[in-house]
Amino acid sequence: MYTIHDRVSYSRIDNNRRIGVESIINCMQDCALFHSEDIGRSAATLAKEHRAWLVSAWHVFFVRRPVMGEYFDVHTWAYKFSGLFGHRNFLMETPEHEVLAYADSRWFFFDSENMKPTRVAKEEIEGYGTEPAYDMDYGTSRKVAVPEGLEFIDTIRVNPSLLDTNNHMNNGQYVRFAVGYLPMNFDTAEFRAEYRNAAHYGDDMRVLTGVSEGKTYVIFADESDEPYFISEFTPK
Repeated sequence: MYTIHDRVSYSRIDNNRRIGVESIINCMQDCALFHSEDIGRSAATLAKEHRAWLVSAWHVFFVRRPVMGEYFDVHTWAYKFSGLFGHRNFLMETPEHEVLAYADSRWFFFDSENMKPTRVAKEEIEGYGTEPAYDMDYGTSRKVAVPEGLEFIDTIRVNPSLLDTNNHMNNGQYVRFAVGYLPMNFDTAEFRAEYRNAAHYGDDMRVLTGVSEGKTYVIFADESDEPYFISEFTPK
């Protein structure tokens, strides 16, 4: 298990003084990347080998979002490698071990020279190792079922500030924008997301939203409505 220690800062809170949903996802992503740095398998190291880890799915449960000034820890560990994929859990808790949030995530290993997924390298599996999966509801599928009748409400153009080191739109930016299309004071209990296609500089993403069975959906799609990103928010 790998751990980082953090504190809720003003730049990450919402109008209710709680750390934002998107900021929790960013903390988890940062924890995973620090883990990679500290075992010698950083993004920069992988880039020299024409390899990268790219996230393909999130499933996050929010128990309580801490408020301004609170201290918290984020833990992460790999629990399975299979073919192209690595599966990673996250646990966010207070120093007193009150559980704040927990998550499952799926990542795929990418060959950036040939621009296609590839089998996870032996060095990766040995470097991370595996630990038992967290006791949570994993569901029957990581696919997010998109309801019919979505409404087009906006367009987002990908600008340079949204890009990561792979020259794709940063994973956390999709979540940040998606949260912005939720109703005011929407309190998220569960979040699921799929990354289908990478958005690049200059791409125009169509924003489609809808509500089904109490869940709110925010989808970013291209001009043919092929999705870049699909997200599902379940309220408390």
